Amino acid sequence: MNRVLKAMAAAFCHPLRSRLSTFKLVSGVVMALLMSFVFYFFSCAMLEAFRVMTLTPEYDIWVPSEKERSFYQLFFAFVSVVFAQSFCLAYWFDGPRRFFEQRHRSAVQIVNGQRNLNWYFLYWFAKVLLCWFCIFGFPGAFYAFSLYPDFKHLFVLLITVLFLHPWVAMRQAFKRKTVKWMALSAALVTILAFGMSRINVVDYKSLDNTFLSRNVPHRYSLELPETDAVLKMQRASLSKIVYLVQDKDEPEPQCLVIVDGKIVDLPTFSGSMEDWRLCHNEADIPLLTCCLNIDKKLKMKDVDEVLQALADIRFYRIQFAVVPRHRLLDVRYYNFLALNTMRLPIRFYGDSIYQQWVEGVGEIPNQIIVTSLGAETYDVNGTLVEGAECKTIFKELIRQNLDYIIRFKVDDEMLYGDYITVMASVREALNELKDEYAIEKYLKHWEQLYPDEEEEIYYRFPFRFFEEK
Repeated sequence: MNRVLKAMAAAFCHPLRSRLSTFKLVSGVVMALLMSFVFYFFSCAMLEAFRVMTLTPEYDIWVPSEKERSFYQLFFAFVSVVFAQSFCLAYWFDGPRRFFEQRHRSAVQIVNGQRNLNWYFLYWFAKVLLCWFCIFGFPGAFYAFSLYPDFKHLFVLLITVLFLHPWVAMRQAFKRKTVKWMALSAALVTILAFGMSRINVVDYKSLDNTFLSRNVPHRYSLELPETDAVLKMQRASLSKIVYLVQDKDEPEPQCLVIVDGKIVDLPTFSGSMEDWRLCHNEADIPLLTCCLNIDKKLKMKDVDEVLQALADIRFYRIQFAVVPRHRLLDVRYYNFLALNTMRLPIRFYGDSIYQQWVEGVGEIPNQIIVTSLGAETYDVNGTLVEGAECKTIFKELIRQNLDYIIRFKVDDEMLYGDYITVMASVREALNELKDEYAIEKYLKHWEQLYPDEEEEIYYRFPFRFFEEK
């Protein structure tokens, strides 16, 4: 072993071979190996620390795919081995000048090149990490931005530059003598890096389970309805996130109400909402909103129980969480969108108020009667309509007479997803009618209108949706 190391060093640093003792050769290789493993372990630990920093209030965390994780570990391994090689070369070539020694200046250039590269790279990489932390500073940013696989070529180029830079000074000093040893070094670095990258420093799967087990959408496989009629939820300080999910561990899935990460029954739910409301100023109470994240497979009888509990404590401002139908990012990113509705349906306000509304809506000329037939199939004024066609049908019926009312019969056995499909389709139809009218009259989209123009649009195309018991 000593002879091999001696021969490798002597082949490209012939003028300095008298300086390289067996101890220095062997100790340089040993320290380089230890350094590469330490730096690799530290890099992997920092990756996990960074993942913990991405933790959201809902206990969602950045979970890279297996390919992405393997790629990052391979990059860390390459950087660690290249750094270790640079340290080893600097250690071998460093030393005071001896009498009658030739090319000592070349040795000094090689040593300075290794040290400057290491420190400069660490300084540059720290600035890149700082920018990365700023980008990932808001919850869920890891769903919106990722370096892999779109920018993986940058990592390859970075490793290539790091590996080749130390050999620039070597080539200037020893010309062609370093070519074969540079090739051998590349082979050894690659083999060692690939082998090192297979080592999992941290049990990341246990770390993921620790946090994701407390993430309600992940734990209960929450599926929200999809629609294009979305808006941002109320400010977090004025909204309460409530989950209605299915307990799939039971033989017959049951509806679970989860508030603040705890499963509660209806009386406890009402009490927690009342306590939360009392914690706010009187000026903010009318703006307080209950944001309901409801699994679309739940039946309306379970949803109605929660809505009735809110009505019993006179909490009427609600929002239904949804996700956009046409999306560019992971569906888990869209945890801040809701359907454009802010009030409990009239059917929860009491029988007297409900009967008054029944008499009032009966006088509206354009009656659009909707009944759910199950499996996203509906009866609209006697016509069988699929869920995907609801928006088109509603748009045409509303266009015929803007003095309209949607009368939707809500059944206890109806799925929540079918319920939202009707309400969202009406919203989407109105949005298209508003946009067409705005372009025709103001030559711009209705989202671009001035407040007075927008008010006219809303007055012309009101949202009239009445739920019948």
